Amino acid sequence: MSARVRTALRALWRPRAAGLVGVALVGMCWLPSCGVRYVVRSGYYQAELLSLREPVDEVLASHELSAGQEQRLRMIATFKGYGRDTLGLSSTDNYDTVAVHWGRTIWNLTACDPLSFTPRTWWFPVVGRMPYLGYFVESQARDMEAQMKAEGLDVYVRTAGAYSTLGWFRDPVLPGMLSWSEADLADTVFHELAHATLWIPGSAMFNESFAEQVGVASMHTWMIDTYGASSPEYDKVLLGEEDDKAYRGVLHGLAGELDGVFTNPSLSPESKLEKKAALYASIPERIRSSSISEKDAFTKWAARSTWNNARVIQFKTYNGADDDFAAVMARHELGDGRTDVKGFIDEIKAIMHPEGQGWVDDPFVALHANATR
Repeated sequence: MSARVRTALRALWRPRAAGLVGVALVGMCWLPSCGVRYVVRSGYYQAELLSLREPVDEVLASHELSAGQEQRLRMIATFKGYGRDTLGLSSTDNYDTVAVHWGRTIWNLTACDPLSFTPRTWWFPVVGRMPYLGYFVESQARDMEAQMKAEGLDVYVRTAGAYSTLGWFRDPVLPGMLSWSEADLADTVFHELAHATLWIPGSAMFNESFAEQVGVASMHTWMIDTYGASSPEYDKVLLGEEDDKAYRGVLHGLAGELDGVFTNPSLSPESKLEKKAALYASIPERIRSSSISEKDAFTKWAARSTWNNARVIQFKTYNGADDDFAAVMARHELGDGRTDVKGFIDEIKAIMHPEGQGWVDDPFVALHANATR
């Protein structure tokens, strides 16, 4: 597999804000509909993770990490400082500790109506409704998967590499993060800082899409400021981005056609299900017909798990209103790939919370109106 496609597929894998499972796990204890067993188990694993936190300075002084891991760990503080001092992102205590000896995998579950892109949501204090749940044990995620399927929903379960509780606790760096590329790690840290800078209660899809934009723009700006726009380091960042963009275009097109089927009043439910199955089966051909250069690799990537509405809603959660965000972002471009991230965030804040008013009713509608003015 070429370096180009490895870079693109790593970008697709990054589950930055999936780390919000921490909010789900903590918030569940306030939900009357949640089983006691789930709350107890979730609280246990949450406490286990937090108990294994060690200050970054102490871990670095112990030299128990490899040289590469130590380098990545030091970079996190650099990213946080740059985000605060240069980009105007809110400072947090997250990632000041590291859970070196924590060996679990975090699992993320989404569920969705089989004939619409209406996700199953769960309500949590502070953050509002979220379109996903998080687990520290795969079997528990699979049990919920079976329950959701029994209710007739499409379900998608995947692993998550990052973790954040949005201020509930001082979240640690997870061991797996120390093997990521410099760009992936920067993107993730900036993404999480974006959540701390702007979070609209009850609008998880907008929050994730916004943080996605901030994470990528901030990472590009940091890489250029640090290494230069023509540097080998930045060239590596650009590797695979064209394929990544083309692949996202395939998924956006697929989602649009599926939505057209689901909202067509002339089609029976049976006909909609038939057309839905045919559209999902067309993904390999869509990849072959796209401008993606590494078609075989992306076809294999797409086939790693079953496609359904829950998998697409996961994609849409992190990639909503790309064109509208891009239109607003363009007003804050500094040239050679860099962005005035603070200016972009300030404009988004003003759109979402007009002076003298509360939060807008629909953030995507408000964004579109501003982007197309």
